[in-house]
Amino acid sequence: MAKGSSMGLKAKFDFKIRYWSGLIYHTTSSFRPQCLHRRYTPDLGKLARDLFKRGYHPGIWQIDCKTLTNSGIEFFTTGFASQDNSKVSGSLQSKYKIEDQGLTLTERWNTDNWLFGEIMQRDKLAEGLMLALEAKLQPGTNEADGKFKLGFAQENFNFLADIGLNSEPLLNCSLVLGHKEFLGGVGAEFDIGNTEFKGWKVALGWTNETATVHGELKNGDTWLASLFYKASEKIDVGAEVTKGAGGQAGAENPEAEEGGGGDVIVGLGMIYHLEEDALIRAKINNVVELGLGYEQKLREGITASISAVLDCNNIKDGNHRFGVGVALQC
Repeated sequence: MAKGSSMGLKAKFDFKIRYWSGLIYHTTSSFRPQCLHRRYTPDLGKLARDLFKRGYHPGIWQIDCKTLTNSGIEFFTTGFASQDNSKVSGSLQSKYKIEDQGLTLTERWNTDNWLFGEIMQRDKLAEGLMLALEAKLQPGTNEADGKFKLGFAQENFNFLADIGLNSEPLLNCSLVLGHKEFLGGVGAEFDIGNTEFKGWKVALGWTNETATVHGELKNGDTWLASLFYKASEKIDVGAEVTKGAGGQAGAENPEAEEGGGGDVIVGLGMIYHLEEDALIRAKINNVVELGLGYEQKLREGITASISAVLDCNNIKDGNHRFGVGVALQC
């Protein structure tokens, strides 16, 4: 597992421009299919945030299943069961790649009866160019929405934009520039229908092979600062300070950060790799919420995890939340 973490850090460093554009880029879509090409994957290098979010699913029973057919179609199924209200939700996604055309076709259905679809083309018309058309439909109410997305990435910059295909379209765009180990970016959201500027975001950062420092400011009142440091092959540590970015945990986003609202949340987190196939997680913040997690690869293609978020201000009657997750892949 330590080896995998080291490889992840290297990928983060090599593709840091793409990651930062993902941070600056503001999307209003509820459907963001997982990207397989590292050039356009904004989640690469998000190591500091993963210390506080990934692997924690408080109050949720979760199962993920992923498989690839002989014909090249990838299926991904996920299900959640809330321990608070016993609500069960899930989704089924399929993805098919047409390599010679540079196309990726993705479709998804969830238990709220929403249908999602996306057609994406990468690196076909020009190296680094991504074009995508995204749509969603609720057959029961005939509610529909769509979006056109454009991305262009090169060695030292990344540009991302999307525009809604509805009666009140929103335009989101971002630009990230890099120089050696330093990064900077800006992002904006514009309401085209009402000719109104909706919001902005700026970010600065520095990264090398063992550490990442990141800061961002949104609309002048929401900000975030984080530090990630790889102390050794087995230990990753980090700190994060946030204000005004309230968490939205739930079935669709079970790994959202705790706390939020208008308060300043200060957190410390760590991952310790026990062995090749096991690790433990821990985090704590200034409102004395303690998060603990354990993950174990049981066998090839089967990984299980348990986690808890404990209210240490009220051990006896506090809002303690526990979660269990299982991931299957074949």
